[in-house]
Amino acid sequence: MNVRLLDVTTDDLPLIEQWLYDEHVRSAWGDPETNARMLCDPPADGHWRAIIETDGRKVGLVLWQHPTRQELDEAGLIDIPESVIDIDIMIGERTEVGRGVGSAAIRLVANAVLSDPAVPFVIAATLIDNLASQRAFAKAGFRSDREFDDVPSGRCVLMVRHRGAQDA
Repeated sequence: MNVRLLDVTTDDLPLIEQWLYDEHVRSAWGDPETNARMLCDPPADGHWRAIIETDGRKVGLVLWQHPTRQELDEAGLIDIPESVIDIDIMIGERTEVGRGVGSAAIRLVANAVLSDPAVPFVIAATLIDNLASQRAFAKAGFRSDREFDDVPSGRCVLMVRHRGAQDA
């Protein structure tokens, strides 16, 4: 399987919106209208996004960003520095879920951002019941660190990958 990350273009927005309305994405990402509006805006400084392509087909989206101090503190993650990178991912094409596409895309982002010495580690928040996401992050070298409340999403697992961590 050949997984690549491509720049998101305005031509990708209808496909991303379609994914947001699909139940398997909606259950983890929440309100599709709010997310579609957010994704129509260009990413802010310290925020990046890419289309996940596998074998020539666009199948998902990955976002990564530096969380703000306020976001971290509100989640009770007061010991996490703002210099970390937080990764969010969606596999929009249901047929690609569970095939290793997500972990490959996560690995690409984590390896790239951890090459920056200013980034001490990479994090991700997955809903407690989103076992598929937790498995994908684990396959990309992340470990479960703790549970926390991510307002308004709910109870989450904090997944962490440190520099030099090996894939599972």
